[in-house]
Amino acid sequence: MKALRHLLWGAYVPCFYWWSVWTSYCILIMMCRWRVQGRENIPRGALILASSHQGNVDPMMLAIAAAPRWRRIRFMAKEELFRYVLTPFIVSWNPIKLHRGASDREALRQAEEVVKNGELLGMFPEGTRSKNDDLGPLQGGTALIALRTNTPILPCRVFNTNVLGKKGNRFPRPQLTVRFGKPFPVERQEGALGPQVEELTKRIREALEKIDHKDTTA
Repeated sequence: MKALRHLLWGAYVPCFYWWSVWTSYCILIMMCRWRVQGRENIPRGALILASSHQGNVDPMMLAIAAAPRWRRIRFMAKEELFRYVLTPFIVSWNPIKLHRGASDREALRQAEEVVKNGELLGMFPEGTRSKNDDLGPLQGGTALIALRTNTPILPCRVFNTNVLGKKGNRFPRPQLTVRFGKPFPVERQEGALGPQVEELTKRIREALEKIDHKDTTA
């Protein structure tokens, strides 16, 4: 019975994921103007998507942006998102529940399993939403997982998603943009892991800062 439930769940999640992606796309094109730049930079195989974070819609925007490349993103999601009315919807995306403020070994194990299976792991290195286009301090979790699994990182920035749904930003529809940078390889070196995490986190920030906000308005 357990094996059957696992099989059914494994079939349900991808179906629900793609249905929700395309449904959300239809809704979003009525709510905003938006475009994707650099989609061709999304490679096949194991990958960590390290994105900036401005609004609640960011995971859906990224999922839609990656959909034409047929890359399904497995996101890490804060535990608070599992306590609301939309919890069944969120769970159906099969995210990795992350307990913030503590070392979550189970979340780390699941995240590593995702990339070891050749999938795309979605992470927000800032750990929380930014109120503007400026990057906040980056946490070391993204770098840690990348180094422990030698997984390439794809930097990405979202712009203007924090205004979606706000009063006064409905008509005309706001312009939202997703911009993918160039992926870069990651390989753990000999020696202590801590300094390597710090160095890679700096590199991730530099890669994100190169993806500026120019040409993001229509």
